[in-house]
Amino acid sequence: MQSADHIARICVLTLLVIGFLSACAPPRSASPLGGTLDVLGPDRAFSTALNNDHIPDDWVLSGSPSASALRISTLDRIPALNITAEKQSFALARRVNASMLATPYLSWAWHVAPPKSGPHPVRIIVGLVNRDEELRRPWWQIGGRDEDVVDRIITIIWNGTALGRGNIIKLRTAEDRPEAAEYIARGGPEQGGRWWVDTVDLSLIHRQVWQRDDPAKIEIKYIGIAVKPSSQTSSMGIATLRLQR
Repeated sequence: MQSADHIARICVLTLLVIGFLSACAPPRSASPLGGTLDVLGPDRAFSTALNNDHIPDDWVLSGSPSASALRISTLDRIPALNITAEKQSFALARRVNASMLATPYLSWAWHVAPPKSGPHPVRIIVGLVNRDEELRRPWWQIGGRDEDVVDRIITIIWNGTALGRGNIIKLRTAEDRPEAAEYIARGGPEQGGRWWVDTVDLSLIHRQVWQRDDPAKIEIKYIGIAVKPSSQTSSMGIATLRLQR
């Protein structure tokens, strides 16, 4: 029969091995269940983490925003992630593991305080990967892992005017950057200051921009927000960001 000390040593060793493996495991990605993924509620776990200056495991922060740039607030009785543009850029994205064709629809609610002029510096971003192509360098360093790369970017923006809604613009990018496109979902100061709910078909946007891609081989890797540098005071509340079929 083994001694109590020997058994205790085995237990301690087992716990150390488990802890080591857990530390080495890559951060998890969120996958749709039943054809739906609630990317951002914000739910209690996300709100608690952000209020304690933490980022949940399946989210990635790029840049160094101030404490007031990302906060949970209630706008017209609806809890939301409130993002304020600053003089430096930053991004907050959630790791996602989803097929674009299986879950092509992205919906969200937004409450916008528009800048005095031009498109809003806060925008929704979707990072895609084409499994048929060699991955390129990401447009920003997300998380620092080899897996943290995308080769297609869809940016959903609030335009400076209400004109152009539904327009898709393919952006010119450097050779070492992912190809990118902008989709104008809404805009104009007259539509600011209240909640709007919008939905886009990511597969439709993708098909119009990257016609040579096989859409069945496109995966959604990131969904989140990115903020361009701005000297103007402008903010955006986002809630119920959801990916669905």
